[in-house]
Amino acid sequence: MKRSDEIRKSIDELSAKIEGLQQAEDYVEAAKWSGELTALVDQFKAAKAVEELDLQDMARGIPAPTASNESEAELARKAFNKLVRRSRPTDEEMDAYKNVTNTTGNPGTPGQIEAVSARGGYLVPTEQMMQIQDLRNEFTQLRNYVTVRSTAYTSGTWPTISDQNLVFTAFDELTDIAEDDIEFGQASYSVSDKGLIIPVSNQLIDDASADIIDICGRELALAAVRSENTAILGHLSTLAGTGGASATTISSHKALNTALFKDLSRKYYNGAKIYTNQSGFLFLANLDDGNNRPLFVPDVTQPDRYTYRGKEIVVIEDSLLQNITVAGSGSSSTDYAPFFIGDLKSYVWMFERQGMELAISTEYLWRKYGTALRGVIRFGTIVYDSSAMIARKVQLS
Repeated sequence: MKRSDEIRKSIDELSAKIEGLQQAEDYVEAAKWSGELTALVDQFKAAKAVEELDLQDMARGIPAPTASNESEAELARKAFNKLVRRSRPTDEEMDAYKNVTNTTGNPGTPGQIEAVSARGGYLVPTEQMMQIQDLRNEFTQLRNYVTVRSTAYTSGTWPTISDQNLVFTAFDELTDIAEDDIEFGQASYSVSDKGLIIPVSNQLIDDASADIIDICGRELALAAVRSENTAILGHLSTLAGTGGASATTISSHKALNTALFKDLSRKYYNGAKIYTNQSGFLFLANLDDGNNRPLFVPDVTQPDRYTYRGKEIVVIEDSLLQNITVAGSGSSSTDYAPFFIGDLKSYVWMFERQGMELAISTEYLWRKYGTALRGVIRFGTIVYDSSAMIARKVQLS
């Protein structure tokens, strides 16, 4: 809503109030409010004058309409950048913007770039939100391996149930069937807010070929993925214990087989995966059967996906899932690659208040010649079933 429209609304409300007081013959109270009404009228005139100057500035910046061979998506992005900078897009760019974002009518349509907040913020169009999501998909997202629940609350509890080992018992005709109890528990969760602001110079945005989402999108997408991954990996690090003390040391593929086939509860086997870092992945890549044949191979249907004994190997960068360092005698230490085996969907639950929210502001960097792109995510994670994962570690040579 424009500033003049906001003031006009206040004028109408105050006028109605004064009129009501006059009808009630409360002239003294009506006179008290008349001074504020006069001030609002002066503010309204000033706001209208400023808006008319802004329109003149935009008009002077209208480029000549020219035909282009660029795609609609590219033209729409240019229109978006110009609207953020309060420049006037060409008719071709504006038409493309409306087509791509399904926007019809005049600026002011809810949910699109024209949805302008009182402080100068702009919502990123759906088409460019999808661009961010595509960038997220380029990275290993552990949220795809855990259970994600949407929540309307910032904190709460979720019912849990432990392994009861219940069995059916035999009974005779017309006799009572055996009863047994189920023990329920509660898992408490809380949602926290995480965000990042990336400033971009207006000179860069003014460049006709610049795309603010392309400039900042990759970093925001990676930052969101890293934040979610870090929260999930924090629970795995707790499982391994301080200095990997709770993680059993293994040194061969046979010990890995034991962990997968015996140590892990059978009920988690079907959904089990192997989570390790780049160092652990290298260890697996070097395993062979004694005849120089690799023990783990790529999935024939997905060449970039590797499996071990039919179980997917999820590789996380070393900087996120760090090697375990165990102190030795003196100043010596030994590094181990971490391995987490089991069903992560049962082990970690994520409670999400909302997906990534993107907004752009030209006011945030008012003292600088720049524009800010802000990303915010709201989520929390808990260990739901502590028996669904087991920790192992492998000494690195």
